[in-house]
Amino acid sequence: MRVLFLNPPPEQGVNVIREGRCMQRTDAWTTVWSPVSLATIAAVLRDEGFEVRLRDGSVEDISGEDISREIKAWQPSLVVINTATTSIDQDITVAALVKAAAPACRTLVMGIHPSTLPDECFAVNDQLDIIVRGEPEYSIRDAAAAISGGRSLEGIPGLSYRRDGVVHHNEKRPFIEDLDELPFPAWDLVDTGLYRLPFTGKRYLLVASARGCPYACTFCASKAYYGARVRKRSPARIVDEISWIKDSFGIRDFLFWAESFTNDQDYAIATAREMIDRNLDVSWVCNSRVDTVSPEFLRTIREAGCWMIGFGIESGSQEVLDAVKKKTTITDVVTAVRMAHEVGLEVTGHCILGLPGETEESLQMTIDLARFLRLDYAQFYCAVAFPGSELYEQSIENGWLDETDWKYFEQNTSIISTPSLSTEQVMAARDRAYLSFYRQPYMVMKTLGKIKSAGDIGALVRMAKDFLHWA
Repeated sequence: MRVLFLNPPPEQGVNVIREGRCMQRTDAWTTVWSPVSLATIAAVLRDEGFEVRLRDGSVEDISGEDISREIKAWQPSLVVINTATTSIDQDITVAALVKAAAPACRTLVMGIHPSTLPDECFAVNDQLDIIVRGEPEYSIRDAAAAISGGRSLEGIPGLSYRRDGVVHHNEKRPFIEDLDELPFPAWDLVDTGLYRLPFTGKRYLLVASARGCPYACTFCASKAYYGARVRKRSPARIVDEISWIKDSFGIRDFLFWAESFTNDQDYAIATAREMIDRNLDVSWVCNSRVDTVSPEFLRTIREAGCWMIGFGIESGSQEVLDAVKKKTTITDVVTAVRMAHEVGLEVTGHCILGLPGETEESLQMTIDLARFLRLDYAQFYCAVAFPGSELYEQSIENGWLDETDWKYFEQNTSIISTPSLSTEQVMAARDRAYLSFYRQPYMVMKTLGKIKSAGDIGALVRMAKDFLHWA
């Protein structure tokens, strides 16, 4: 049986990242992420004997018409459509495109949005057959096996499906206990040359290290997908994958993808030491909370090839941090950034503007903190009430949403208007934040120092346009 995995093509030129909680226009992060979830599921199904293909419309120059022609020619029995909140409407329309090209083909969507709002997704498109709720690998494997064998989807955990016009919801699927049993992603199914780091242009891939997050940050929807209990791949398995990618594809740059790689310092240090012991000679980056790092950890990951760490700063106001249940302090932020710089790591600070309790004063506190920290990079996002997050429920209950069209649920756009702050104030603060931070003399010199070619100049201009809405 043939199965096509699909990141839908962009709508009106807007590309979207669709990776668990990471749902965003690609211009918000200045690069396109490699589709690690789709590639992993494709590997699972290929190991089960299915014939698989993967098309990534986020980087491939393909249109809906191209996808339609391929489906008509290849005639898959199942098309798996990856989704995100900001692109959900366009993503679901792909189901109708599939049915027109291959009427007998079953259509399935995955992602946090359909996991959280399955009935709404079924209601907007009657060509959608199946929704996977939560962790997708084994639910899709079992759905494909049932379709291949001509069996009903009834009783398969994790699935919602339409039968005879009626939507059925099966029981929740337990999370995968041993992540080491998952195969390496099927990166041979994509053109790895299409995934490039900003400025350097080096090829890179995502490596998944763990799933689940025990923290209760109100703006995050990750638990709707991977749960609250942390499940980790073994350090040896992670490093085996990195070594395999390096040998098989010649790629030496990686992004560790997890809710937070550093939650368990002993685990993170063990992974880094495994890389050191094998003399891998690779470069990588990771994200972290500010309260889960130490000098020993930072020195060890630096030795293992990590050159940058991203910290979730969120806000320069302790009151705002407390309101969103971040459970960190401004002192934690200052200490973490200082320690990282002291061992030679570059630091990216991730800040969110417009969170509940935000005021003009607290917005400026965030901007001032980012400047004070002398970060190497800073990103200022608008708060987004993603379905699956506490912030979504809070926003609905309090009538804070100025916009209900899903395409505006992305971090370049403010749609949450609270009694203390309007969406217009948030957008103005975001533009002010980028100008204030990147006009600092040290940042100007640092950025210009990274330009090596005309292509780098073009990349810088594009980023400036995306960040400051000059386009």
